[in-house]
Amino acid sequence: MRASPVVADASVVLKWFIEEDYSKHARMLRDDHLYGRVTVHAPSTLMVEVANALRKYVARSVLTREQALRGLRVLYEAGIELEEVGSELLLEALGYSIDNNVTVYDALYVALARKLGTTAYTADEKLLGALRGRDDAVAHIQSYTPAR
Repeated sequence: MRASPVVADASVVLKWFIEEDYSKHARMLRDDHLYGRVTVHAPSTLMVEVANALRKYVARSVLTREQALRGLRVLYEAGIELEEVGSELLLEALGYSIDNNVTVYDALYVALARKLGTTAYTADEKLLGALRGRDDAVAHIQSYTPAR
């Protein structure tokens, strides 16, 4: 049986490594991915977003340099399906960004979820606030129900 696709944004993936609000929910998604119950997809920009956030955690002394580097290596090894940001996905994301007053980075996750016919999970309160529940393709990570 093929694992169901889901999209996870950087705010969710970071919670795989950093203990924050909703880390428990993010780790349920991670575990489902690692056990083959779901397949996590993301635009290829995910890795840049995560690397930038890890750098900020080092600057704030939340992580050491070595922990940040190890975290990014582990993320590459996790087997996330990274979708190249080609013209079709980027055009869809730009249109969504303009229509909903969200960043193109955030809109890429929504565009990918729509393309795959699935949900984009986020912990980004600003994104969720901008959408105010108007888009079924986006859900807060706390609503994630483990696959069984």
